Amino acid sequence: MPQPSSDRPFTNIYHKRPYPAIDPTQKTLSAAGKTILITAGHTGIGYAIAQNFAIAGAANIILLARRLEVLENATKALSSSYPETKFFSHAASITDFASIKTIFHQIRTNIANPNILVTSAAYVAKPFAALALPLAELSNSFETNVLGNINLVKEFLAESETGMEKIILDISSFAAHLYLPQTSAYSITKLAFTQFLTHVQEENKDKGVRVHSFHPGAVLTDAVRGFGMTEETMDWEDAQLSGQFGVWLASKEAEFLKGRFVWANWDVEEMIKRKFEFELDSDLLKSGLVGATI
Repeated sequence: MPQPSSDRPFTNIYHKRPYPAIDPTQKTLSAAGKTILITAGHTGIGYAIAQNFAIAGAANIILLARRLEVLENATKALSSSYPETKFFSHAASITDFASIKTIFHQIRTNIANPNILVTSAAYVAKPFAALALPLAELSNSFETNVLGNINLVKEFLAESETGMEKIILDISSFAAHLYLPQTSAYSITKLAFTQFLTHVQEENKDKGVRVHSFHPGAVLTDAVRGFGMTEETMDWEDAQLSGQFGVWLASKEAEFLKGRFVWANWDVEEMIKRKFEFELDSDLLKSGLVGATI
């Protein structure tokens, strides 16, 4: 069984732009009353996700990022565009465990217990061949992409309320399961965190916890530009596709995909029609050893 890729997608339809089935204005995708915490929600994919959760009616959206000025500007812009949602911001690195603990306490005390955590913050190491990769780049990658995100998840799940569903949206990458030249640090750390979340899902599946890892598409973010990419490099995907797809994943429609790895490019209506395949195969679209038994 070949791995899904852009050449061999899981669904027959492959999207690069938003489409009606994931339109966040639909009642079935409503985030009314929800409190969303988004790391790196001040730019790129995280910002698009914040926009679309606001369109879906989220009550509170909290942005967490390192760059204070960019963070404040993003919060002001979102508050102006979506006045019915309350926006808050906290400046901190996800690798500062003490600050993250304090921030979660402040959020729960002053705003609400978050319903949804979006792990969008990532460290993208400079391009190196695997054997030429400096250990410092590997260490920085693990510190943010694995340890920082694991700590976020632990703090997010530390306090639950009766009947409250807790949803984790892991902004991963196809680099977690496909070979991309000179991205070994990013690839292995994305896979490591996704595999950690697989354990979180299995160990908490009866406790109202739902985990979704997904590739957001090929979006020309600042990090991607750091690799020397430009608008002319390829036909990039719209960040709004991943923004709307994230809202759909958090809805009841996508509950059957919990604990699995999907791409924002895959058609949601087609996946819903194939729901029976997931009921028959508990390992479908999960990281693991690809092959057939005799």
